[in-house]
Formats: sequence, C-alpha cells, structure tokens
Amino acid sequence: MERRALLTAIGGSAVALSGCAGEAGPDPGTNGTDGGANGTDDRSDDGDGTTGSLVLELRPVPHVVTAYEPSPSRGIDPEYVVPESEVPDALREPLAAALDGGFETDDPSDALLAAVDAFRVYDRGELKPYVEIDGTRYAFDPMLPTFTAELADEPAEEYDEERVLREAGQRDLDDAAVETFVNALTAYGPNVARGEYRRCVRPESVAVFLEEYDYLEDGRGVSRIETAVENEEPPYAITIRELTDGDLWDRPVVDEAAIDDEVVAFFERALASDHRAPALPTPDRSQLFADDVPDAYEAFAAGRDEPVYYRIDGTVYSVIVGESRYDRLPVSVSVAPSEDAARQFSLTVAPAPENADGDAEGPYTFTSRGALPSALWTFHEGERRSLEIVEAEGVGGSQPRRSDGEALASIEAGGEMTATYAVPSDLPAGTYLSRGLFRLSWNVPGQTPSEHGAYPFELAIEVGRTATTPTENIYSDAFGVRS
Repeated sequence: MERRALLTAIGGSAVALSGCAGEAGPDPGTNGTDGGANGTDDRSDDGDGTTGSLVLELRPVPHVVTAYEPSPSRGIDPEYVVPESEVPDALREPLAAALDGGFETDDPSDALLAAVDAFRVYDRGELKPYVEIDGTRYAFDPMLPTFTAELADEPAEEYDEERVLREAGQRDLDDAAVETFVNALTAYGPNVARGEYRRCVRPESVAVFLEEYDYLEDGRGVSRIETAVENEEPPYAITIRELTDGDLWDRPVVDEAAIDDEVVAFFERALASDHRAPALPTPDRSQLFADDVPDAYEAFAAGRDEPVYYRIDGTVYSVIVGESRYDRLPVSVSVAPSEDAARQFSLTVAPAPENADGDAEGPYTFTSRGALPSALWTFHEGERRSLEIVEAEGVGGSQPRRSDGEALASIEAGGEMTATYAVPSDLPAGTYLSRGLFRLSWNVPGQTPSEHGAYPFELAIEVGRTATTPTENIYSDAFGVRS
C-alpha cells in the first residue's frame, strides 16, 4: 500500500498501529520549514507573537538500523593477546620453530611447561594461548603432558570421613595453590557448574593435598576427586596458527571493499544518525529510521545465514537492519492535540490483543529509554529541543531522570498509558519531526518464553497551522513526500 493510501485508510490526525522495529526519515534540518501551500502562511497567532495550534500526523517506520562498535572481548579479548616482548623466554624458540615448520620434543623442560601454564586464566586453568609476533596475532596449541582433576559426576555413597575436605568451616586453606585447586573443582551452589583443574606443572602442595584427601564436599554433596594426565607419552609438540577476524571477533568481518558502495553509504548514514541519540544506552550507538533499504543490501543479506560485522574505514561495526512488523504487535497507538492547551498533545498506547498475529495475553510490559510511552524531541536550527512530558497516566512509576534511563510499565488488557507532551513555547511556527520508540513483551498461552518486539514511529508536528489545513501537507513537509 502506498503511503498516501495508508494515510487515507487510517485517516485524520490520529493513527492506530501495531508493530516491531524499524527507522527512517529526512535529515533533521527539514524541521521548522514553511509548510504553507503555494508559499502562503496560513498559521494562526495567539496574539502575543507566538503560534500555538497543532496539527499532528503519526506514521509507522519501515526499517530501524542500529549501528555500534562491538566490544573486542566478544571474541578474543585483546587483553589476553601477549605481546612478543612479554612471551616467556622458554616459549620463544618453540614458537619460532612452530612457525618455521613445527616443534617437537621428547623431553619438554620444566620451564617450557611453566611458560604454557602462564597463559592459563581463571581458577579452572582455562588456556588462552594468544601471542603477537612481528605484529601478527597467533594462537598456539600445546600438546604437552597436562595434569587434570575434576569431581566425579555422581556423589560418593561410601567414603572414609578422614579423607574428605568438608565444605563448612574447613576452607581456611593456607596455601594459595591448594585453594585454587579446591575452588576450581567445587561448585558454589546446586545450580553452578563444577569445573576442571588443568596444569602442565602440578604444584608440590597440590600433590601433598592429594595424598591426604580423596574427596571434596560442595553444594552438591561429597564426590571423589578424579585425576588424569593428558598427552602423557612423547612425542610432544606445539603448533601455531594465525588468528582470523572470525577468531578475534567471534563472527566473520566483511571489509567495505567487498560491499556495494550504495550499502556502504547506507551504513555510514546509520553510523552518523542521531535520530534517537539521547535515549540510546551508550554514546557510540546510533539508530537510523529508514524508509528504504538498498536492494544491494537485501541481496547481500540473503546470501548469509549468520550475522557478520563490517569493517568501514578501518573500524569494525555491528550494523543491524531491522524490518518493522506492525502486524504482529498487540498494541494500538494514537496521538491527538490537547483540548486545554494549544501547544500540548497526548500520545496514548494501549494493549490491543486483536491486532496481534497470533494469541496474546497480559500482562503487557512496555519499556523505553528516557520516558514512557517514549522520549520525544525535535530540532530547530540544529538544536535538539526536548518535548517535555507535563502529565502521564497509567505509566506506573516515575519517569527516568536520565535521557538514557530505562522506563518500565506493565498493563493488563483494557488498560492504557497516556503522556501529555508540551511543544516548547518559543518554537516558531513550522513543520517539525519527532521520532519515538518503545518495546513491548507479552505472553502467549502455552508458550515460554514470552513474545517481544519494538514499535518505532515518526510524528509530524505542525505548529501554528489551522485545523482546516489538509494533513497531506504536513506529511509532505515533515517526511519529504511530495504528491
């Protein structure tokens, strides 16, 4: 359905919708422009030099594009990549030999075994064997004798009480290596997984401990300590491989050279967008409300069955293109000018199970950053102007003090929440654009977990236009759509 036909179907200055995530719209510089037909000014005046009448138009958003720099720790945290200058001396020659064709030995030195253990982190001995050599990052794989220990899966039925280290009051271990060993094996509660202890070099104090104890008690009961040695027999070896972008970021990274120029420009628009900037969780995250997605992106995305990152101008980004699904959210949204104040309007959001594609039942939980139903603002001469909420009903709690604070409200079927927004009194007559977004979750009978989605919208606000002015003109002025 074309946009003008959509407006005709929903009609008037109030629009009822239901939906999911998406973003688009013109540059904020289009706000505050003269929207009079044929260049005439048909705005009313309140008598004190200000214009106050409002005409409103609410519309859905086809796409929301979210872009941000992902944390490097999602894959291999750079903190665990050891620079060449800090690689233990005993490991330098074996790594060089591995790079030159391979490293093997029948008699690894204690220093080499200890050097490998230096790459273990956490109490449970997880190996993070990452090094940087001559500016290139590698992962090495040591096939060396490794002592392992873990607790048996099943609790012990019979045991010698004197060879049990009990949980309660008996963990005051005066040896750090033994304390690490015990903590690595035991769980802190019934829902916490037990772990495995791994070391190429078993500390002498741990060997002494194992001569005294065969069992450990934790939140799951008393269990036998089971030990083994991996790679017990020679030959021993170390292999090494260069880390890929997929290793470092935990997903493929596509360089901009492999992407259509139109798609790169589309991503750059998303990265530069400040459409929802004040209400985003971090300053490096952006969201673009977009009418259209390049055909080249659709073709690119259709050929991939896993998410990717993009390297643009040397920086890695996550760019998520969401398509709005207003046919599946059980919600209605409407907007109307205030009857009591010329520069105020109300936005009402209510559960509407009949609008959902499928069964829906309460409670319906709404969330939004900055305010509920949504934080709203507009631009004038490059300055962001907040639309203050002067009254709210049904929100269920105070609004966040911060623009990026999370607001939450649960509403049963038949309820609603309404916020009354004030357009700044010094905002000149003209056409302005505001963008809002809230999220919604709801229950589906017999299904776990619950369903959820996002509802983005754009609101054209005409300040000073008379009520008889055709709404098509506002729509064209604010959203850049011409007849």
